[in-house]
Formats: sequence, C-alpha cells, structure tokens
Amino acid sequence: MDIGGNLRAIKEKIAAAENRGHRPAGSARLLAVSKTFAPAAVLSAYNAGQRDFGENRVQEWLEKAPELPPDCGWHIIGRLQTNKVKYLDSRVKLIHSLDRFALMESLQAAGTKKDLIWPALVEVNIAGDGAKAGISREEVRDFLAAARDYPRVDIRGFMTIGPFEAPAAEMREIFSSLRRLRDELRAQNVPGAANLTELSMGMSQDFEMAVEEGATIVRVGSLLFGERKYYREEA
Repeated sequence: MDIGGNLRAIKEKIAAAENRGHRPAGSARLLAVSKTFAPAAVLSAYNAGQRDFGENRVQEWLEKAPELPPDCGWHIIGRLQTNKVKYLDSRVKLIHSLDRFALMESLQAAGTKKDLIWPALVEVNIAGDGAKAGISREEVRDFLAAARDYPRVDIRGFMTIGPFEAPAAEMREIFSSLRRLRDELRAQNVPGAANLTELSMGMSQDFEMAVEEGATIVRVGSLLFGERKYYREEA
C-alpha cells in the first residue's frame, strides 16, 4: 500500500474540488481516519506530511497515540461516551461528535478539572436519518444557546454523516443544507454562531463533493490506508 502516493492523490483531488467550488486554496483540510489501522500505517502517513488523524474509540486512541510523534493532532470522530471523557487530554485537537447535553456536561466537568477547553463540533443529523446520531436541525439554536453555560466547550462548527449508499444528488443536498444552516445562523447573529467556521463532512466516497459544497474538514480513511482491518488482528 503506497500511503504516501494515496495521500498526494487525495490532496490533489481536494485542491481540484476547491477550484470547482470557487473556494480559496487550502480552505478544506484532510483528516486521515486512522481508526483500526496500525500505528505503522499512521506513521507512514505522518512521514508523508499528514498531521491530523481521526479515531473513533478513546481506548484505541490511548493505545495508539504513545507510539506516534507527539505533534500528531488527534480528532475524536466517533460517538463519545460520557464515561470516556475523563481520559481525554490536550492531545485532542477537535471532538467531532458533540450530540447531547449529557456529553457537554461531562466535557465541562473534565475541562474544569484539567484546566482545558475542548474544541468541538455539534453533530447535526441534517438528513433526519433515524439510524444516525446527532441533534436535529430544529434543535440547533437551543443547543447553541445552552452551550453558553459551558465555557469549557468551544463549539467551532458542525459535523454530519449522510446515509450510507445514498444517491449523489441526495448527498450533495445534505452537504449544502449543513452549509446553509451554518450560514443562516451566522447571518442572523445567533449567539455563538460567529465562531461556527468548521464543517466536517464527506468521507472516502464523497469527499470531493463535500469540498465543493463547503466542507472545511473531510474524513478519509480507506482511500488513504486501504481495506479497513483492526490492527490488533494482525498479531
């Protein structure tokens, strides 16, 4: 697996999608989804220039991170259990899955205890998919308003996951809907909306479309690292 070559190809596709979307060069960033992949594979991407990596499970991140360079930027992209928040530390650059008040309360408590502020994205179920986590579009305003009472949580934007195997036109509408929601909130000067600069959306199969529609972070794993296999199975 030529991870370095894959990384270059993905970044070229991101740049081309920025151009098609009439966006500034560098306005969309690649998050390498390293969940289930061995530290050696992650190190190959690091050596090729990648710095931001996404993990689903806190326990896997705790096992993997010490084996990799200290300047890796770690993102928590899976559903974060409240009882795992106590294990997070300053190595976590961004939490993508803030989806409920109980989690915000746990982050506030841990941030106070550790004197940390957690950058986070609100997970929005923009498609109204009952199989997916995230708050509904209609709940976003109240969620942002309540977040003002949790100063240890710094909401930077939104994340969404579309339905698997959805038609391209449906996915494009999901991505553009999330962007429009962000833009509407900012235009209406909703408290806290001025800080909503990030849109985490798009994965291996549709990241180019997501960039065209305004993604600032795209989450790509299998296209970079190959077929997904839990690395502990390799032993």
